[in-house]
Amino acid sequence: MKGFKKWIGTAMAVLALSVPASFVECAPAYADSLLRHLPLTVRTQYFSDGDKEGELFRSHWTQVDFQGDRAAFENIAKALSDYNKQEARSNRDIRKQMLAAAKQERNERKEAGAATFYPYEHTEDICFRRTDSLALSFLENNSSYEGGVHGTYGVIGRNFDAKTGKELQLEDVITDRKGMAEAVKAQLRFDYPKASFMESGSTLMEEMVDQMMEDDTISWTLDPWGLSFYFNPYQIGSYAEGIFTATILFSEHPELFRQDEYHYGPCWRGPGSYAIDIIPYLPQRFSDSPRDDRLVVYNMGDEVRIVYCGETLVDQIAAKDFRPVFVQLADDRRYLYADCSTDGKNYHLRVYDLNGTEPELIGTQAMTRLASKPGQTKNRKWYVLSDPGDFLMTSTGGDFPPGKWLRCRVGQDGRIEVYDVEGAVG
Repeated sequence: MKGFKKWIGTAMAVLALSVPASFVECAPAYADSLLRHLPLTVRTQYFSDGDKEGELFRSHWTQVDFQGDRAAFENIAKALSDYNKQEARSNRDIRKQMLAAAKQERNERKEAGAATFYPYEHTEDICFRRTDSLALSFLENNSSYEGGVHGTYGVIGRNFDAKTGKELQLEDVITDRKGMAEAVKAQLRFDYPKASFMESGSTLMEEMVDQMMEDDTISWTLDPWGLSFYFNPYQIGSYAEGIFTATILFSEHPELFRQDEYHYGPCWRGPGSYAIDIIPYLPQRFSDSPRDDRLVVYNMGDEVRIVYCGETLVDQIAAKDFRPVFVQLADDRRYLYADCSTDGKNYHLRVYDLNGTEPELIGTQAMTRLASKPGQTKNRKWYVLSDPGDFLMTSTGGDFPPGKWLRCRVGQDGRIEVYDVEGAVG
């Protein structure tokens, strides 16, 4: 890894010199080419707690780390370090409390003559929406099980100014809360015409959006193309309806976003070429295209379904650890890259084309974003794919020795091209 560390350190040092602070204080439209992607990794720690009578509680939580020279982005690096410490403390407390509660319920069930006990669970994953030199935005994807028929789950948006490291407030991005609330309500009504909140006489959704916007409890992320708002189960719909999303585009409602006073573009517009994590079952809208430009990915256990612009691809694969990433290129080409395994040990990448009349599987490649050894199950590290022109993968065989890191970019046909290999000479 010495060659890689030398390369990333040099690249980040150059980046620090090449992006003047004045260009990113308020991202003018002309500065799009100056935005750079942050080289990040995520590391997930897994725990299993129990006693001689069996397992009581299983959990995992995820932290975000810089892959390379932190000094080039000192403020956001410190903010992430503080975030990791805060999450570590929070998850220690959750683990302690839920473990005690699980033990108490097991004992009560045992005294009542129950034959089974299902361990409690708590998980926290991180899904990135944006990782560039202007803004860092991600979703905390949480779930918990504490007995009963089903558990609970939901997402929380976290947004940071990548220059200062400060966590963004909604007022930093928009100019009109009431106007944004109206836009969100209109988008929800358009995107979910069959939802329970559309029933005659129901005002639940409207009241909740207004209240959450006023109380500043609404969850949101800053995407390259606008803002996405998230409504967890029970907030505006039933548990079975899942999470509702509403995306408000810079292009649709420019009057609601802070504008650059010199070039009349949205201050927080992201780069034209990017990649974002996709949470299975959570719909994502990308533009105001008349084709209903939304993507939903389903992992059904024995098959994967990709619904894009109303067209469905069924991929007959029993995918474990399925991790899809949407890739948008500056020339408007779009792909979906999905890490997965069929046995939990051997990983590969599935490449889907989103540019035709319907989604299409291009093929598979012997590589993965998993940066730790597949057998290392207690502490797993993944490369974050955010820059389609320069990202890291790990070889799982094929043309390159297994375990080697690969520097990659998106090729003309959508497949990943490798242009540097760990240990290569010249």
